Amino acid sequence: MKKFTKITAGALAASLLGGSLALPGHLAFADSAKSANVQKETSSTGKALSWDKSSLVFTGQNDTPDSISAVIENGQDSRDMEGTVTYEVYWAPNGNPKNGEVVYTGTVDDLASGESQTLTYIPSEEGNYIFKAYQRPNHPGKGELWSEALSVTEANENYTILEPEQPYNEFFNTHVDKGTVTFTVPEGMKPVELSFTSYRKIGDGNQTSYDNQTGLYGPGTYTVQVDLPYGDWQTDLYLGPVIENITEAGHPLDKFIDSDFGSNEYNYTNYGSYTYQ
Repeated sequence: MKKFTKITAGALAASLLGGSLALPGHLAFADSAKSANVQKETSSTGKALSWDKSSLVFTGQNDTPDSISAVIENGQDSRDMEGTVTYEVYWAPNGNPKNGEVVYTGTVDDLASGESQTLTYIPSEEGNYIFKAYQRPNHPGKGELWSEALSVTEANENYTILEPEQPYNEFFNTHVDKGTVTFTVPEGMKPVELSFTSYRKIGDGNQTSYDNQTGLYGPGTYTVQVDLPYGDWQTDLYLGPVIENITEAGHPLDKFIDSDFGSNEYNYTNYGSYTYQ
């Protein structure tokens, strides 16, 4: 039987200082960034954006009693990456793991030429695993690369899962500024669904959603943007799927994370100009 242990943020910090910490394994979630990495990106004029001349390659893989890992490198003859890309871990109980399911999604840093990064995963199931990564947009090759497959015959069943705890704004280290929020999902936490919504006032303290971004976020730091409406507005970050309408009581306290509010004279987007009253 699999064993799960809830730990607090303080306990996590102590564990990191005292020794290795097992991260969550066999966690499947969608990442919208995945599809963006394999499609050709275009500008507003419809012309393809230039490739940054980076080129990733897997240079090795390893397995230990507690984890599997693969080393990815931006080639010595490549240019520096101008942004991050997505990687995934595939699992199958037997056979080719490329035909299995995605059990984890993470981020490859924007590596300089010749720089490498070790991607690590803690498996919770026996079977075959493989790492898949995506090249930077408009790479002239296939746009994706695979590590060698790794076979796990004895999975780690005693791994810990970090659970959110209040105050959520401190737990996620959030900063909301008008239509932009930055937050961090800590290491050791399974992917969490978060929504960032802008609301407009419709009278009597009630508000209705104007723009929204909802996603599943694994460990890492993220910046999310929404558009702001004309007039009085409020932007809220909270746990779970989008909540279309709220009363003057606001979001349930067990979901609310952080917010900002203000007023616009004109319609505003993160890509245009705006004026505050």
